[in-house]
Amino acid sequence: MSDLAGFRMRVLFSVSCCMVFCAFALGQAPAASKNAAQAFTAPDTESALAQKAASRGAMLSQLGKFPDTSGNGAYPATYAMAPNGMEDVVYQPRDLSKVNGKLGVYIWGNGACGYDATGARFHLIEIASHGYVAIAPGEIQSGPQAPKTPIVAGPGADKRATPEKMLAALDWILAENQRKDSPFYGKIDPQWVAVSGHSCGGLIAMKASLDPRVKALVLENSGLLQLPAGGVAADDKMAPVFKLLSQMKKEDLVKLHTPVLYILGGPQDMAEPNGLDDFHRIQHVPVFVADHPGAGHGGLFLEPNGEGTKVELDWLGWQLHRDQVAARSFVGPDCTLCRDYRWVVYRKGIE
Repeated sequence: MSDLAGFRMRVLFSVSCCMVFCAFALGQAPAASKNAAQAFTAPDTESALAQKAASRGAMLSQLGKFPDTSGNGAYPATYAMAPNGMEDVVYQPRDLSKVNGKLGVYIWGNGACGYDATGARFHLIEIASHGYVAIAPGEIQSGPQAPKTPIVAGPGADKRATPEKMLAALDWILAENQRKDSPFYGKIDPQWVAVSGHSCGGLIAMKASLDPRVKALVLENSGLLQLPAGGVAADDKMAPVFKLLSQMKKEDLVKLHTPVLYILGGPQDMAEPNGLDDFHRIQHVPVFVADHPGAGHGGLFLEPNGEGTKVELDWLGWQLHRDQVAARSFVGPDCTLCRDYRWVVYRKGIE
């Protein structure tokens, strides 16, 4: 099998798996992709931990039916479509007048680089409740606020989240911080900006993180793909997908300028090899890997108050706010995650 053919099969499998978890968020049973499963087998599908990951998948399949929460932070949060026809969903503290100090900004890349900006609503609500404006490019396509009628395929039905759309969301919220009639006027600290994303969404978040305004990067169940020599022909029918999944190449890791956190799902996560390979290649910025065997590719952030979300909040607290209590999760020989038997930890540039 050629490098290109093998890469094509891995991409097909990656996209099909991402769509599985998008279907989970919608509460739909995904159709099996027999050819994709035969083309590329996840590192572990048979062990007890693989069964645990499958059980988590069954649980995640029900999340679309759950009512919204308001988060566990100091500021109960809510979400809505952005104003003026913008295709973004904005998660924020419900009562901005009660926020003490400034808000941070958190821009999210949806799983599968899809347009369901509420597929990770519990995660984004939780982030917002801790003093952030969290924005996901896309539309409300799942959860209790989603349209009751199924989304019908048509023009624009194949829309995707992109690094450009993530940065456009950042442009908008920072402009709102300066617009006197905005509810966000003067409430944002432009130095507190983070980007994150799941799977394909993590790859576009990494590209967006090259913007100098970004100060922290988190990748959930993600890592750069190893591209085939010669790339893909422009007229190849898979070219748009390849382009989306290859916004950055391995050699581009040297362009990163922020500390990086990878949260992986163990050998049951198809992104684990890519994320660990990134870790070994990154030499110039601090990087931390929190790998949770048995979590699988769905991760630990989709459910309310997920363990992955808690790790992210500590990372944001440390990197953006210099919170030394939050730093204990990552720093020192007895860091909190280092002592937690559920996690396998790797780190560089972090004492």
